[in-house]
Amino acid sequence: MDVKRRRIRCRGFVQGVGFRPTVYRLAVAAGLSGWVLNGPDGVVVEVEGPGEGVESFANLLRASLPPMARLDEVTEREVPPVGMEGFRILESERGPRQSALVPPDAALCGDCRRDMESPGDRRHRFPFTTCTNCGPRFTLARSLPYDRERTSMACFPLCPECRREYEDPGDRRFHAEPVSCPACGPRLWLTNEAGRTEAEGQAALERARTALARGALVAVKGLGGFHLACRADLKESVLRLRRRKARPTKPFAIMVRDAEAAGRFARITPSDGALLASARAPIVLARKASPFPLAEETAPGISDVGVMLPTTPLHVELFRDAPYDALVMTSGNLSDEPIALGNREALQRLEGLPDHFLFHDRDVVRRTDDSVVRSTGGESFVLRRSRGYVPEPLPLPRPVERPVLALGAHLQATACIASGEAAFLTQHVGDLDTDAARAFLREAAEGLASFLECRPRVVAVDLHPDYASTWLGEEMARERGARIVRVQHHAAHAAAVLAEHGRWPPREEPALAVILDGTGLGPDGTSWGGEWLEVRGDGSWRRLAHLEPVRLVGGEAAVREPWRVAAAALSAAGMAADLHRLPLSGTVESGRLESLVALAGREWPLASGAGRLFEAAGALLGLAAVNGYEGEAAARLESLACGAWPAEPWGEVGLLRGDPIPRLPFAGLLAAAARRRIGGEDGARTAAGFHATFCALAADLTLEAAPAGLRIVALGGGCLVNRLLREGLSAALSARGFEVLLPRTVPPGDGGLAYGQAVLACAQGEA
Repeated sequence: MDVKRRRIRCRGFVQGVGFRPTVYRLAVAAGLSGWVLNGPDGVVVEVEGPGEGVESFANLLRASLPPMARLDEVTEREVPPVGMEGFRILESERGPRQSALVPPDAALCGDCRRDMESPGDRRHRFPFTTCTNCGPRFTLARSLPYDRERTSMACFPLCPECRREYEDPGDRRFHAEPVSCPACGPRLWLTNEAGRTEAEGQAALERARTALARGALVAVKGLGGFHLACRADLKESVLRLRRRKARPTKPFAIMVRDAEAAGRFARITPSDGALLASARAPIVLARKASPFPLAEETAPGISDVGVMLPTTPLHVELFRDAPYDALVMTSGNLSDEPIALGNREALQRLEGLPDHFLFHDRDVVRRTDDSVVRSTGGESFVLRRSRGYVPEPLPLPRPVERPVLALGAHLQATACIASGEAAFLTQHVGDLDTDAARAFLREAAEGLASFLECRPRVVAVDLHPDYASTWLGEEMARERGARIVRVQHHAAHAAAVLAEHGRWPPREEPALAVILDGTGLGPDGTSWGGEWLEVRGDGSWRRLAHLEPVRLVGGEAAVREPWRVAAAALSAAGMAADLHRLPLSGTVESGRLESLVALAGREWPLASGAGRLFEAAGALLGLAAVNGYEGEAAARLESLACGAWPAEPWGEVGLLRGDPIPRLPFAGLLAAAARRRIGGEDGARTAAGFHATFCALAADLTLEAAPAGLRIVALGGGCLVNRLLREGLSAALSARGFEVLLPRTVPPGDGGLAYGQAVLACAQGEA
C-alpha cells in the first residue's frame, strides 16, 4: 500500500470554533492516523495513510467546516511517514504569532436554544448555555492560543459532566472554552441601585423580569459589557432612561423577543431577517412599521428603528413568560463614555442610572458594543463594527514588515493594527470628547497589539492637530520610539473603500474616489468634506473637484447648530429677506436669525462638508435647528424624504465651474430647496428632490472631473450611511458608465478611517 504523510497548516478562524474535532472526525472516518493541534499561527494537522485519502484530506476539510470557522489559507507539504496508529488531538503549541485568531462573539445557536427549552436537559433555562458554535470568544479571551486557561472561564473548574463533554471529540462542546452548566458555571444575581443583593439564580431573573414589566430600568451584563434595559412600549420608562443617560434624542436600539415580534415593529426585509438571525446578530436599522406600536421616543423623528434579537441565553431568559415583546437595550454608559465593563465599574459609573443591576461573575475581558448594520437594495453595510465582526481581519495591499498602528479621527473612533498580511480594526470606541473615551481608545489599541503579540513601529494619525486621536498617537509613538505618519482624512476614506474591495493599490492607472462626510482638515487649512480625489498606488492623491465651501458663522457652533449654516448660505444666495418665510424661522428666534445675517459677511472659517449641506437642508425645513447627536438634522431629512422617494432632480441647479476646478453648488442647492418650500411644495417632496438633485449633480461632476479612461469610483465618508444617497448616487454613476465601489464590511464613516490610514501608511512605504 502506498502510504503517505502530509502536514497541513490552516490559518483563519480555526481556534475555538470546533475545528480540531472536525479534523478528528474526518480523519477517523477516512481511516487516517496522525494528530491536530492549535499552534501560534493557526491549526497544524498531520495525516498519514493511503495516498489517495491523504491527498484529498485538505479538500475534504474545506468542504466540512464548522459554522463559525473560516479558512483564509491552507498550506501543505509532504513529510516522511512515521507508522503511528490512531488519530489524536494534541496540546496547544505556544510561540510568536501574527495571524492566529479567535473568532468574534457569536449569538446563541439553535442547538443551545433547544437545550434551554428542554425541561429534561441539565441546561434547561441556564443563562450561560454555549457550545463550539456560539457564545463569547473575543470578549473573554485574554491571550492565544485560545484555550480555557487563557480565558475568563479559567476560574470555573469543570464539573464531571462538563469535563466529559469538553474532552469528547464527538460532542459539540468539545473544547468549547466557555462551556459550563448550573453545577459549575457563572453565578447570577440581582441588586438594587445601591448594589445590595435582592435575589440570586433563577429568582434573580424572575425579579428582573418583574421589574422590567412594571417600567423599571435594569442594567444587564452582556457579552461585551453592560446594557441599560427598559420596556420599549412604555413612554415614561423611555423618557426616564433618556433623562438619566443624558441622551435627549439619539435613537435607542430595541431588542425584541423573536423574529415574529421584529416583523410587528419594523419592515424586515429578507436580508434584514437573515442578519438578525445570523451568528453576528447585529442591530439592524429597518423602517418602522406603520403604525409603530412602540413608544415613538425610542427613535424620535426618524423613519428607522434599530432592532436586534436576543444575543445571549441571558437575554432569552429576560423575555421568557414576560408581558413585553420589546426592550430598549442600549449601551450601559453615560453619553460620550465607553460601555461599562466590570461589576464594580458598573456600580460606580452607572450610579443613578438603573433601578437594578443584573450581575454575573464571568469577567468581560474586552468591552465591546453591539454592531450596527443597515441594508438597501437587498445588500447590507456595516455602520458600526464591533461585536460579531471584531477581530475579523481585513486585506492589506502587501505584507507589512513593520507593524502599523492607526488611530482614526475624533468621532466614531476605532484603532487599526496592520501586521503581517492583514489589518485588524478594534471594536467601536466612539467619540473622543471625554477622558474616559480617550482612555478606551488606548485600551482597545494596546489590547489588540497584545493579542496579536506585535509592537507597532509606525503610528498613523489624522492631519488635524486638535483631534484627541492625534495627541494620543503622538504620545504612543514617543513611548514606543515609533515613526509618526500624518494622513489626510479623505484620502484615508478613499483607501479604506478601495482596499476593502481588493482594488488598492490601483494598478496601471489611478482610481477615483468621491468622499462625502462632515469634517476633515484639508492641506490648505480649511475644513473639507465633499471631495473628488484621484488616488494612486504609492499613496499620493490630488483633488479634482469639491463641494462649494461656505462660511461657518460662529465656528464650531455651526457644526452643532446647522441652522447657522442654512441661514448663512441663504444669505450668500441673496435670500436673507426670505428666512422668516421658511420652517427654519419656527425653530430659531427671529433676533438670532437677524444677528447671524449681520455677521455672515465676516471672515469665518470655510467648510465644504457634504454633512454640513444635508444638515443645513434639514434645518431649513424645520426638522432640527440644533443637532442633539451627530448628523441628526440630516437623518431627519432622509426620513422625511422617504415619504416621496424616488424623486426627479431639479433642473434649475447646475454645477459651478472654474476657480480653478469644478464645484457642486452648496448655497444654490439650498436656495432651490428654500424657493420650492416657500412656494408651497410639500416638505417630503422638497426633501426627496433635494436628495435626487444632489445625486444627479454629484454624478455629473464625477463625469466632468474624471481623467480620461477612469471608470472605477469608490464612494466613502459618513454621508454614505444615508440609504437614499447611497442608492441614488450609485444608480446615477452607474447610468453614466462608472463601476461603483461601496463600503460594506468597513463602516463608511470615521469608524473605518483607521483602516484607510493603515493602508496608506503601507502604500507610502512606511511599513
